[in-house]
Amino acid sequence: MNYYSKITMRPVKTDLGVAACLIEKNKILLVKEAKGPQKNLWGLPKGSVDQGELPQLAVKRELKEECGINAQVKGLVGLRECLIKQTPAIFLAYLVKSKNPIIDIDNDEITDYGWFEEKDFQTLSWISEAMKELAKKALEGSDGRMIDYSETRGKSYFLYL
Repeated sequence: MNYYSKITMRPVKTDLGVAACLIEKNKILLVKEAKGPQKNLWGLPKGSVDQGELPQLAVKRELKEECGINAQVKGLVGLRECLIKQTPAIFLAYLVKSKNPIIDIDNDEITDYGWFEEKDFQTLSWISEAMKELAKKALEGSDGRMIDYSETRGKSYFLYL
């Protein structure tokens, strides 16, 4: 038995969230939250990953639910990690490309939306400084990309560089 066969991975309860960075004509899509502790604050379209769901599928689902947009994941912009009540909280921001540019917001979750340049960011009340930095990085150009190995691996398998 080698060293690696002795290692066992154990599940860890994690708060896993995702955000969509959608850029059109050098502007990024931002939404204003309709409820909860983030009510009336601006950020990226976002949400939680469901049990049994891959994060990159969750970001597409959340963008569709909140804004009516079908998207394709192009890569990973960034990751935020912290502890919330001693639980690891991981938040993945994905660069996405729209398959349909028409926006139809869900007014239960979102009260407003807009396309913004970085120079507009200081006028907004943000969900968090981290969200603002992720949006800035997406606008600056993310050289991250996604490689889909699912077909050759026989299961969902993605690499982000």
